Amino acid sequence: MKDTSAPFSIWRLVLPLMVAEVVGSLELTMIYAAMRSLIADFGSASAAGWLVTSFMLSSAAGAALFGRLGDLLGRRRVLLTVLAISTLGSIISAMTRDLGWLIAGRAMQGAAGAIVPLCFGIVREHAPPDRVSFGISLLAVAASVASATGLVIGGIIIDLADWSMIFKVTAAMGALAVVCIALFVAPDKAWNPGAVRDDLAGGLLFVPAAVSLLLAIDNIGKLGIAHHMTLVYIAVAALSLAAWVWRELSVANPLLQVRLLAMPQIGWSNLCYVALALGAFQGGQIMALFGQQSPETGAGLGLSATVAGFLLLPANIITAACYPLVARLVDRFGARDVTTLGFVLIIAGFGSLVLEHTRVLPVMALLVIQSVGLGVVYVTVQIVIVKAAPLDRVSEATGMMAVIRSTAMAIGAQTVATMLSASGHHGVGGAARFPSEGDYIAVFLFVCATAFVGSLFARKLPARLPLRPRQELP
Repeated sequence: MKDTSAPFSIWRLVLPLMVAEVVGSLELTMIYAAMRSLIADFGSASAAGWLVTSFMLSSAAGAALFGRLGDLLGRRRVLLTVLAISTLGSIISAMTRDLGWLIAGRAMQGAAGAIVPLCFGIVREHAPPDRVSFGISLLAVAASVASATGLVIGGIIIDLADWSMIFKVTAAMGALAVVCIALFVAPDKAWNPGAVRDDLAGGLLFVPAAVSLLLAIDNIGKLGIAHHMTLVYIAVAALSLAAWVWRELSVANPLLQVRLLAMPQIGWSNLCYVALALGAFQGGQIMALFGQQSPETGAGLGLSATVAGFLLLPANIITAACYPLVARLVDRFGARDVTTLGFVLIIAGFGSLVLEHTRVLPVMALLVIQSVGLGVVYVTVQIVIVKAAPLDRVSEATGMMAVIRSTAMAIGAQTVATMLSASGHHGVGGAARFPSEGDYIAVFLFVCATAFVGSLFARKLPARLPLRPRQELP
């Protein structure tokens, strides 16, 4: 007799996790809508920018570390802790007008970066094997829809109240997520604190390595690679990374397992993710500027900021709706062909933008094509990593994936910004300098090139991928 309880059990498991993922996505995106007000209140873009930077640094460092602690101490337990820290950060940010405390609150909110790897681990731990891919796709739907609507929601909040209301909303959402996880997610099966005792110091070496690398990339964009602080950040990142790798390879029970990245399925999946983050993930940055830039400058659509914000919204919503279908395609046809298809769609979308980028509706249609391709790759590589990692290291593996993505996105953002500054056209009176049409075409081709390289990586992915048991490493 066919088991009809599995669909119900996966939805009951995933729905509270989706609430948690919405919290992390809104904390990341809604702050952008408040940047103009924050700049006015704190006096400069650089000061307000630290509210984004502190969140990103904390998020990147915490994703792998909290993810691994979840593998060892229980993912539900650690997820509740992460949500509590993040919610407290929202409360602090909502109650203060001091920049220092606001930055501290945002850094605490950054603990939400571990929500995704912890949720992936919970799905792998509790879901039936044939429902894991579907569960991962539903989590991706929640994260994508929340990210796509975060700017719109944030804009509405700013129009009706001040920026502190954004943090009050995220605090309320965080409290709701804590209740949902506590009531509806099954207790943890894992409890193995041995690696925490044996190698806490070695695992913590990963934190300065990740933070320093991201600070170096950020500083290169602002002050250049030759600036003394850039060199300091690079040196600290290199030394910490080398010490971490040496330590984790030399102990019997490492907190963070370097050998995970050497597993072919995980290694090639992360390379696909790097290609995606360098190129297609920059679509929001590229098209937000292109949409608002006046055609009188030689390129752009001349849309208002609000309308430009909606330029990618249909593409993101359509893409999110396709995620469960992507999961079924992966299970039926394998990760290799599905990921390759995703990269081909990215090439088709951005390649066509080279030829047609002057009319709003065709641009929106092409953005749908590339966005669906991005979503296909995004979901597929997550499914591969979740299934390929040993059961007791799923959250660690996906946490490392988040760090790699953050680093690649930072490098891609700096690359795109540099390319868009290559020539440019001055506005009226020479007051502003905008990218030229040739600059945008070069960026579109850059995204195509990264997608082509990604398609080559995709051919190294397995055609079929069974779930890997506990502690099976190369």
